[in-house]
Amino acid sequence: MKIPAGFDGLFADDTRAFLALATVRPDGAPVVAPVWFVADAEGLFFSTGTDSFKARDMRERPQVAGMVMEEGEHARYVSVRGTAHEVLDPDAQGLNAQALYRRIVRRYEGHDPVREHTDVFFRLVPTKVTGYDYRGDDY
Repeated sequence: MKIPAGFDGLFADDTRAFLALATVRPDGAPVVAPVWFVADAEGLFFSTGTDSFKARDMRERPQVAGMVMEEGEHARYVSVRGTAHEVLDPDAQGLNAQALYRRIVRRYEGHDPVREHTDVFFRLVPTKVTGYDYRGDDY
């Protein structure tokens, strides 16, 4: 995933940045929910309940959008548009599901998870990534 210059830190595991993920409901209405994520070269990984509205929406309508924003910083963010792909068997794809889950929990809670991962993973593969910074004196 190509990250805009100067915005790499939002995707680092030691930064509390959140993905506000927009999916589309069956009736066509968009809905936004915050998700914990980690990044790799191909996109953003996140986990959700197997039967959550997010999972159902993305299975039926995989085109999604999102905004990555650091906690407490609302004037600087990255807009991401792309396709959400369910990762059906992470271990078979060379991804250790439990290690990926530990990475996500450590990023946001600072410790290993207390339970095993039982949810489903998705990877948001971006088609457009744009950084915005409105912290300057021009605004």
